[in-house]
Amino acid sequence: MSTLEFKSVAGLPEIKSSKATTKSIKVTTKSIKATTMSLTRSLTRPVRDFVGRKLHERGFYNIRGLGEITTIDEFRERAFAIQRRSRKQTLDDVARLRKKYEQPIIGEVPVERLLELLAQIVDPTNIFLFCGSQLTHTLQVLESMEKVGITDKEFLATTLIHDLGKLAILKDEDWENIEGGGKIPLGRNVPGSGFANCTFTWDHADIVHARFKPYVSENMQWVLNWHSIQPACEPLMDANDLALYEKYYKPFVRHDRTFIFHHLPKKRLSDYLPLLKEFFPRPVLFSLAMIGLGVASVREFLNTGLMSMAI
Repeated sequence: MSTLEFKSVAGLPEIKSSKATTKSIKVTTKSIKATTMSLTRSLTRPVRDFVGRKLHERGFYNIRGLGEITTIDEFRERAFAIQRRSRKQTLDDVARLRKKYEQPIIGEVPVERLLELLAQIVDPTNIFLFCGSQLTHTLQVLESMEKVGITDKEFLATTLIHDLGKLAILKDEDWENIEGGGKIPLGRNVPGSGFANCTFTWDHADIVHARFKPYVSENMQWVLNWHSIQPACEPLMDANDLALYEKYYKPFVRHDRTFIFHHLPKKRLSDYLPLLKEFFPRPVLFSLAMIGLGVASVREFLNTGLMSMAI
C-alpha cells in the first residue's frame, strides 16, 4: 500500500500523508538537524581562526589572555567558585562581618551619588547579566516592575537601593562576602521562629540593611534585609515574615531574578530623581570608608555632580 494518496479537488492534486510518512519525515528532519549540528561544531574552530586572521590583517588583534576572563565558560566557573566559597562562611565569619559594617559612619552621601557608583560595579557571580553594571541591573528591575503595574512608590524607591551593599567591593571586600548566590541558613535554626531569630550567610543585603535601616519603614527594612533569601530559608519564617514574603518578596524576586537581564532600560537614573528625593530628601549616613573614599575626599565627592552624564 502506498504511503501517499492523491485526490483531485477542484482540479488540484491533494496529498494525504499516512502516519508512516509523518514518522519518516520526523526521523529525517531529526537526522538533518543532528548532521547540521555536527558540521557546525566541526567548522567552528576553522571559521573562527579564519576570521581571526582576517581581522588581524586589518589591524584588529586577538585580545585573548589580556583580560582575566576570556570565555563565557570561564565567567561561569569563577561565579560558581565564588558561590562555593560563600557557602563556607561560619558563624564566626558572620559575626565578624556584622561588627565590621556596624562601624561608626564618617560622612553623609546623597543617595543618587551612591547609585551612580553602582555603574562601576560588575557582579562576577551573575551569569545572566555578565558584564552589565549593577546600575543597569537596578534600572532593569525598576522598569520591569513598573511595566506590570507596580505603583507602590515606597516599594519602588527601596528597589532602587536594594543592591547598594555591593559597593563594599570598592573597598576591597571579598565577593564571597557580598554575593554568594543568595542567603542560606547557617548553624542551628528553629523552623517557624522568624528570620530575625535565625542566622544566615552574610551578603550585600545585610550591608544595605545596616546602612539604610534608619531611613526606611519596617516593611522596607525587611525587604532590604531578606531580598536575597533562597528557598532553604522559607521554613524559618514566622507569621510576619510570611505576610511580607507574599506582599513584597514574591513580586520583587519575579523581576530581580528573571530573564530581564538582556534588555536595555529605557529610563535613566535621572528619571528616578523625583522618587529618590521624595523618600531620601537628605543625604544618608553611609560608610564612605567602605566605598573607598578617604575623609579628605568627602567634600570633593559630594560636590561632584555626575547626573548630567549619560548613565
